Amino acid sequence: MFRALRRFAAVFATLSIVTGCTTMSPQDFASTTPALSLEEYFVGKTKAYGLFHDRFGTLQRRFTVDITGTLNNEGALVLDERFSYADGETQQRVWTIRKADDGLYEGRADDVVGTARGELAGAVLRWTYDLDLPISGRTWQVAFDDWMILMDDGILMNKATVSKWGLKIGEVTLVFRQVKE
Repeated sequence: MFRALRRFAAVFATLSIVTGCTTMSPQDFASTTPALSLEEYFVGKTKAYGLFHDRFGTLQRRFTVDITGTLNNEGALVLDERFSYADGETQQRVWTIRKADDGLYEGRADDVVGTARGELAGAVLRWTYDLDLPISGRTWQVAFDDWMILMDDGILMNKATVSKWGLKIGEVTLVFRQVKE
């Protein structure tokens, strides 16, 4: 029993170190420019180019996303995302995102578990949510921790850490650009 308790303590300490290292906050970027407005950036057509690397840094998937953004009658941002993976797989996700108070956002999509939460300050948005992700014929519930940063020339960069049970399983890197119609 003592050995099992010691093993549990070691696992708990490791998890605490791994998950407790992030001290960065969107408010650290409150004075950065250009200022990001989700409603201004995503209304219309947007194209994204993405990569998924596993926890060892090995490239697992390449994909593009065609996004159409609209504001609905209630003022919520609706993002219709159409994913095209290099292996031919396609996927669709439709987000409904509502602005709350002081740069806070909430979002929902069919494969998102519960409510996504976002905090925007200056050029930066941190977006966190749990997602039901199909992998090899099974569905895994994974956590996403996205950091989006608006760069000059309208380029929006996104780095997301994907984890399960608090352990990192990979990273998604996305680059967004607005499509002129």
